[in-house]
Amino acid sequence: MISNIFAPVTKLHLGGLTSIGPATNVANSPDGLYIMDVDVQKLPNSDAVPKIAAACSDNSLKFFNRDKVEVLGSMTGHRNKITGVKFGNKNPHLCFTSSLDGTIRCWDTRTQGTEAPQIFTGYEGCSFTSFDVNCEDDVVCAGTELVEEDSYLMFWDIRSTNLLGAYKDSHSDDITQNNPFRVRQVAFHPTKSDSLATGSTDGLVCVFDIGKNNEQEALITTLNSESTVQNIGWCGANNEYLYCLTDVFSLMVWDAVESSMLIKFTDVRESLKSDNCKIDYLVDCFYHSTLKSLLILGGTNEGELSLLSAGRDRLHAIHSLPGAHTGIVRCLHWDSQNDVLVTGGEDSIVSVWRNTDMDNALKISDDELVIIAANQQPKAPVEEEERDENTTTQESKQRRDRRPRMVRSRQPVTGRTPYGRGRGGGRGGPFRR
Repeated sequence: MISNIFAPVTKLHLGGLTSIGPATNVANSPDGLYIMDVDVQKLPNSDAVPKIAAACSDNSLKFFNRDKVEVLGSMTGHRNKITGVKFGNKNPHLCFTSSLDGTIRCWDTRTQGTEAPQIFTGYEGCSFTSFDVNCEDDVVCAGTELVEEDSYLMFWDIRSTNLLGAYKDSHSDDITQNNPFRVRQVAFHPTKSDSLATGSTDGLVCVFDIGKNNEQEALITTLNSESTVQNIGWCGANNEYLYCLTDVFSLMVWDAVESSMLIKFTDVRESLKSDNCKIDYLVDCFYHSTLKSLLILGGTNEGELSLLSAGRDRLHAIHSLPGAHTGIVRCLHWDSQNDVLVTGGEDSIVSVWRNTDMDNALKISDDELVIIAANQQPKAPVEEEERDENTTTQESKQRRDRRPRMVRSRQPVTGRTPYGRGRGGGRGGPFRR
């Protein structure tokens, strides 16, 4: 029954791979070239083949043809580890990267070179551990390592590269040098430009409405994973749920509207013993819209990959992805438009997994599905979803124009900024200058 239910993903097989470095045993070659993160262009209504962007451990950004998995070119400019890569949502020719060198760079994929057209900088001495771009491509947010006694969520206006300000109070009220934390994950909602989720090494997952006047008002809910957050993301038919993976192999799914726990597995490895599925680590999750199910990718240190599904009482191993990687897989991207999975790892390999029988994929009935919410229906107001989908161009412009007016009224806080040292302290506006 499981093989029939999950036919759209059990038909995923290796469609191509390429190596960006020498084929070495990673365990015995610490100097090997790693793939740190991957993303795929979103090209709606286009016959062009999307590009894959891969952030590499030599601080370069490499591009590949998604179908042939051929290297198209590379860009350099970062002086330290790249911690994330994202294509633009509205403009797929833009590609953003964050780095521990304290910059976020926006590259034009139609050109090559070492100069990024736009460079975003934050407070002096900050290093960016994660970032994301909102669905309107007008705000970028990044999380930082510890800067003096604080870690920050920083915001920029993409159109001008101006630093709008930062949050610093929501993830921890007591930050010391002996108990440092960092913002590990930043994820904007796929369709709501002001909705932001963040995860940190303090174990907290926070949800913000960045359209509010200050950080205290912007914080909608705080969820506790009880361990260091490894990955977070939005999922569900209307992206009304949040998933969280931790460094102790636990998986949680919350209803982001009700702030209620829907699923919790304290140790994924224990849950898979009955399936004789070996997992050494969890890569990440993605939501499959056809199956209406959250899927988890796990792997072994030797590069064997397994797709897992979150059931009511435990996880189920539903498909293996062998024959590509030879080391730890660090990242994935699910191309939901084309049912393509892209993975990258410490073995220098970028792999593309395709559905080999898309035309004959089974039509799944609702009563056969393993639904993420264990039969709970989405609780997001229908009227709000419909309004967001039908927002007019004029209303969108009004929403974008709202931020600059709010920035002028926000309180400065202590902390060095590109414009000098602010005055005051404590909780201020969400975009501190």
